[in-house]
Amino acid sequence: MTDSSHAQIHFNEFGMPVATAFDDIYFSNQDGLAESQYVFIQHNDLQQRWQSHPHDTFVIAESGFGTGLNFLAVWQQFLAHAPAGLKLHFISFEKFPLKRQDLQQALQAFPQLADLSEDFINAYPAAEPGCHRRSFANGRVQLDLWLGDIHEVLPQWLPHAQDCVDAWFLDGFAPDKNPDMWQPSLYEAMAASGREAATFATFTAAGAVRRGLQAAGFAIEKVKGFGRKREMLRGHLPAAPHREQLAKGPGNDNTSEVTVVGGGIAAACTAFQLQQAGYKVTVISAGVADAASGNPQGAVYPLLHAERSPLAEFFTQAFGYACQFYAQQCPHDWFATGVVQLAFTPARAARYEKICRSQQAQGPGYDAATVTHLAPAATQELWSELPAQPSLYYPAGGWLRPAAVVTRLFEGVTVERQELAALQALDNGWQLHFADGSRRHSKKLVLACGAALKQLLAPFQVQLQNVRGQVTQVAATEVSESCPLVVCYKGYFTPADQGLHCVGATYARDSEDLVPIDADREENLENLRDNLAPAMWSAELTAQNDRAAIRNTTRDHLPMVGALADNLWVLGGLGSRGFTAAPLAATALVAAMSGQPLPLATDLWQRLQPQRLQTA
Repeated sequence: MTDSSHAQIHFNEFGMPVATAFDDIYFSNQDGLAESQYVFIQHNDLQQRWQSHPHDTFVIAESGFGTGLNFLAVWQQFLAHAPAGLKLHFISFEKFPLKRQDLQQALQAFPQLADLSEDFINAYPAAEPGCHRRSFANGRVQLDLWLGDIHEVLPQWLPHAQDCVDAWFLDGFAPDKNPDMWQPSLYEAMAASGREAATFATFTAAGAVRRGLQAAGFAIEKVKGFGRKREMLRGHLPAAPHREQLAKGPGNDNTSEVTVVGGGIAAACTAFQLQQAGYKVTVISAGVADAASGNPQGAVYPLLHAERSPLAEFFTQAFGYACQFYAQQCPHDWFATGVVQLAFTPARAARYEKICRSQQAQGPGYDAATVTHLAPAATQELWSELPAQPSLYYPAGGWLRPAAVVTRLFEGVTVERQELAALQALDNGWQLHFADGSRRHSKKLVLACGAALKQLLAPFQVQLQNVRGQVTQVAATEVSESCPLVVCYKGYFTPADQGLHCVGATYARDSEDLVPIDADREENLENLRDNLAPAMWSAELTAQNDRAAIRNTTRDHLPMVGALADNLWVLGGLGSRGFTAAPLAATALVAAMSGQPLPLATDLWQRLQPQRLQTA
């Protein structure tokens, strides 16, 4: 999406937002919050239904996110009235997302929502196509905001959202002003995604909408509209004998115990998300954060292409999710400093310029909240000690303390110190054979063990590559101590932490030697000196420590996420962007395991499956 894909709005004489393209208001001039509560909350009977909901999560889907007012209104009512054990999953679709500043201005009209609005605006995603999952209220409230044309997005969402929605909010601009949205394909998706007895409500009573919903199978009722509006529609899906309800979540079967193998960020995120979903988790690993996730500092920023590739699609969504995830779960070990990527050669400068081209200029059109292209002078404004080079700047990026983050995510999880040597399929799960000769049975198993996956998955003909990397810690000088952000070039340089910077990292394919090498130390320091020339401060840095670890990679650089066999799931191949990719990969994996709506488009989810890496 480009800036022109944002909603173009103005504010009327009442201070209310109006969509210029549709000449329609986002909410009532009279009282937008009262309208939302009346139309959508009251006429879906939400407060009453929350009290006796038979599932652990109440799922709402909405057409037309707009300012997010409906989401905020439900969030507020949910915290006030729903039983403490119930969770809320709110899914919304929006073709023209508001700019952040317009959103802030619009929501100022509702001071009673100020605290929730602040949390929401802080987590508001960049205008990148696809799903943006965000978590609120200590994980009790989850938002999936899908950006794009609803009729293109619904087929990407629906395959993993059958029979799961409890209430639909049919919002968006009026049918006569936005006829493209109000189509039979939307009503049919509402019916296909609805659980038995799912309800809907909408502010309109237009005949075409009523007939379309009836044709899709909804029972319709006309009731009094809000304020001056004479009528509105509400309805429900009638109970049908043939409509089989799918069991959702760990509480509905006898396999709520899951074993996760691994001690790094992939396993930690998976174990955390499984716990959030209600599973009982046991982690098996020889150590915790002792491999690639044990480096002293790690950078978080996306991997982008000059075209909208599947890789770029995944990373634009994973990046935003990871930044919110770490800010919430590991606030003391996450530093949102921004990340700059220097164009230290003419070829890189040309590539970076292409990455930041708008769609009108035949470029990918990334949102400025994701990445911006800086001229040499603007690069130096980030930090005066940087060379005058063009660059890519990721304002939301940053760095973290890997071991502390992994340890925090494993809190409350049983970790058994064992080294897995081999797997054996059984009729009712998997037999785990350990290096010490002991064994263990697991009904459900997730392998998220980094470099060890190469050997463990060889019997499944899954092709992976392990790549050795060495990082070097250097003592901070008076100049380097002032570095305010992560600097990337052929390697990377982090801000000082306890008097040390991290300089990385080498890239040696098919080497698994963990002994630090002097030549790799020199390569790290030489890349820093050479790529940041003519800056001289880097020549004064002195090495203190080195650490080697093994990254697990795939041939297409996308992570490997999904089911490999019955009750065997894998999450791996994270390469050098593991801390960016792992949080979203893990929440998608757990959603798939639980039969919940995925935070990824179906086409993209298929591209992550481990079967793509199997040899014939």
